[in-house]
Amino acid sequence: MRVQQILFFSCLSVSVLNGSAAAEPVGAKLAQATALPSEPPLEQHADSQAKTSEPVQQPQSLAYQSLEQLSELTDIGLAGLAMRMIDQQQKRYPEYGPDWYAFEFRYFQTLSAQEHWEEIIQRADRLLASAEPGTQITPKIARWVRSQKAIALLQLGQAEQSLRLTRDLLWEGRGLDRDRTAFWRRLIVRAYLQLDYAEDANRALRRYRRDYGDNKSDWKLLQAQALLRAERPAEVADLLADETSHKARALRLLAGARSRPDEAERYVADTKSQLADTSLTQAQQRAYFYVLYEAHLHNKDLIAAAEAAEQLLALNRSQAMLGEHFTVNADDLWRLYLRIGEQAGNRFKLLKGNDQAWHQRASKIQDQEPVRARGMFAVVALTTLDQNQRQRAHQALVGSLTDTDAGLEVANQLYTQSDRVGSADDLPVEVRYRLVDHALAVGDLTLAATMMASLSQPPEGEALFDWQIRKARVLILQGSHAQGEAELRRSLQDVEELSADMVDRYLQVVFDLQTIQRHQQALELFDLLPIESMGDKLRREIYYWKAESNYEMERYDQAAMLYMQSARAGDHSMSDLWAQSARFKASDALVKAKLYDDAQHAYSELLAITPSDARKRLIRQKLQHIRLLRGNEADTAGAQSNERLSG
Repeated sequence: MRVQQILFFSCLSVSVLNGSAAAEPVGAKLAQATALPSEPPLEQHADSQAKTSEPVQQPQSLAYQSLEQLSELTDIGLAGLAMRMIDQQQKRYPEYGPDWYAFEFRYFQTLSAQEHWEEIIQRADRLLASAEPGTQITPKIARWVRSQKAIALLQLGQAEQSLRLTRDLLWEGRGLDRDRTAFWRRLIVRAYLQLDYAEDANRALRRYRRDYGDNKSDWKLLQAQALLRAERPAEVADLLADETSHKARALRLLAGARSRPDEAERYVADTKSQLADTSLTQAQQRAYFYVLYEAHLHNKDLIAAAEAAEQLLALNRSQAMLGEHFTVNADDLWRLYLRIGEQAGNRFKLLKGNDQAWHQRASKIQDQEPVRARGMFAVVALTTLDQNQRQRAHQALVGSLTDTDAGLEVANQLYTQSDRVGSADDLPVEVRYRLVDHALAVGDLTLAATMMASLSQPPEGEALFDWQIRKARVLILQGSHAQGEAELRRSLQDVEELSADMVDRYLQVVFDLQTIQRHQQALELFDLLPIESMGDKLRREIYYWKAESNYEMERYDQAAMLYMQSARAGDHSMSDLWAQSARFKASDALVKAKLYDDAQHAYSELLAITPSDARKRLIRQKLQHIRLLRGNEADTAGAQSNERLSG
């Protein structure tokens, strides 16, 4: 999976609707950068809206109090819950009214915080198509919505469409609002950079700074990137002289290496000094390794450049802090390997086509010169006409990379992200198998599925059970639930004895099914395990998780029984912490099942043994709740009896 292209709009934090300039912190996210509209546009819109809908009865302050709560939910990572609440609350107000728009703006902000760019475009298009101009949507609000679409298009790499839309907005605005005009001009600069129009970006930046005098750090950094793209590195040093961020340092070092290639060794040393800082984030490391990569190329040190390129591919899942145009891809590394390999072949006087001699020499130097050896293996892999020799060379190259997780990621990039050479089929079976685990660990389900699909059977030396468990998990995570469940069933068919470790791995996949609410299927898979023959710890855990699925399916009586079995397994007194927790859950399930006598008994027994004052207060509240439920049912039954008698 290629890393998603993400640009930072830290300098776009101007409210498009209210025209007020906001602070522009370095590194601010897009959600922060595009400030939401405040009350003025909503008040302005109220006059036209009053003609088509009933006046809003609820005070505006109540709506804003709710919106603050929604912002807090988004900030703590509960954006999905925030969007659900927005949908629910927005329906309470007249469509296209001031309060309705307050929630609509918040929804856009939440989507941008989640980087759901396609959904932003779809929502913007729906709103602009459905709202009647002038009565249901003002020109100012329409421009704000179109601006959100322009940003989303840019984030999706659709710079030409974004540029056209932003130019239309700029033309329509006619410069009447200084801050909105500045906002759109900055969007245009970013579109130019994404389209690699470096000179256009530089001219636009100069005009912008002339008109607005904006010397904030982020805009200096942006101009530095534009100057480097326009091959004017000598101007960067003065521009960033007072900047101290890691991004500024990396750009200064890169500019120095480009403008003074004869001093490349100095920039290599300075960059290595920065990389020695153990507090660097992966994004910062990636920036410095890119500088190192270019400095080594200027110094004509291909081996060191390839080592830096390998580090960059290993960090490819992190943010490209210097921008997507200052990165290395798989084909860059393949080209370096070929250059290194061909130079080594000349050095050792090897003839092209003598694959055996190349392989022997590369194997001989591999321990002392691993990168040079990889280059030689690459030459054979990409030039030989012998299929066996090609596969052998690929296996040797990958084998020298994959001693570490970082090496696995490099192999993944080389063989699945190259437009020029390499494919997953060239990877040794053992490496593909390891890449499945690597992909699951980094959350790359596409890679996991690709690798698993290429494996018709487990590699030599690997247990069939382990392979089937991995396959089942990948299938389930990618959405092929029934196939994954079938694979999980098959994993137990030929197993004579299940170890505790095997059961644990099996259970992890069943837990995935519970997470996606496939509780009936999870219960069936639990039942395939020989629970009664297992140790106390495993039995109590399985009973508990079976109870959880039954509870979610509203089979409360069955859930209560299983919770109690979990409490009793391994501790017949049912008094340890696990047992108390399971008994508490059982009591709750009994209440849901309306078995109030049993629930009262279960809670009362818990009250007698729990040492926690807080837990005792909670249990007493539960007992009071049972009494209220009983009273309510008695009243209902009495009322129904009276109705029958009167009838």
